[in-house]
Amino acid sequence: MIKKMSFVLVSIALLLTLLYVITPISTLFQYMINAERSISGLRLHNLKTDGLEIEYLRGGSGTPLILLHGFGADKDNWNRASGYLTESFDVVAIDLPGFGNSTDNINLDYDVFSQVSRLKKILDILQIKEFNLAGSSMGGYIAGNFSARYPERVKNLWLISPFGVVGSEKSEMFSAIKNGHNPMVLPRTELEFIQLLDFLFVERPFIPEPIVKHLATKAEKRRELNTKIYEQIHRMKNREAHPESPLDEVLKNYKGPVLVSWGHKDRVLHVSGAKVLKKIIPQAQINIMASVGHLPMIENPKGTANSFLTFALKP
Repeated sequence: MIKKMSFVLVSIALLLTLLYVITPISTLFQYMINAERSISGLRLHNLKTDGLEIEYLRGGSGTPLILLHGFGADKDNWNRASGYLTESFDVVAIDLPGFGNSTDNINLDYDVFSQVSRLKKILDILQIKEFNLAGSSMGGYIAGNFSARYPERVKNLWLISPFGVVGSEKSEMFSAIKNGHNPMVLPRTELEFIQLLDFLFVERPFIPEPIVKHLATKAEKRRELNTKIYEQIHRMKNREAHPESPLDEVLKNYKGPVLVSWGHKDRVLHVSGAKVLKKIIPQAQINIMASVGHLPMIENPKGTANSFLTFALKP
């Protein structure tokens, strides 16, 4: 079934495109998402902690593997890769507070320390004591800081194109921000959303036109909150990012196993960050993925998942 996943997903997308004239776009989009979850063996759950409602996906068996998405994303970013991971792990993909269907109160703080504290409470409620921890982009920044604070709980740390490596070269995104344009926060129209997708991927996944319009509308509604979260996570000063807890500082004394995966053509966060992390985490294994952009688990789900399976399940 896993081998047929891409074909099935494209077929579903095409069918939904044909049906969009008689069905609300939001409903069609949810059908697509539900299909991906089902194929990957994930089921929807929710919990409450400190007045926050948290939504997450869970499926599979084995040692827990906690998956943290990046900025502007949600738990469903992991659906395609999870289809390969649920065969070996108890996969838990979380909507971080402020994203997806979890509480998104603009009056809350979303800095890295607040999110690390919330992640600990979520895992405590789920009674998950020892686990593998993975994070993409912003999620990698949070995962790295969590691991530095609670190293006894993390069996393997998997950083995928993580934010927070201050010693890396300036990426195309940060060069654009310096010139007054932030491609990660600004999409308001269908065209701008497509431009964002082209920025994130070398070969962006097929998305039917009506779904693109729907996603652009959702992004516009979240513009104010996304701007606040972006500024808190990045601590922007004079259009430069100043992470308050850089990974190349907090992980200097980290002794646990680490896998760093990075798309070679990442335009959002420069791939040189992988070399920086290798210098300060000598035991880290580095996996640079050719012809892949900022989101390897979407652009190359099988290859991305297999890199972790090889790393974590080695004898």
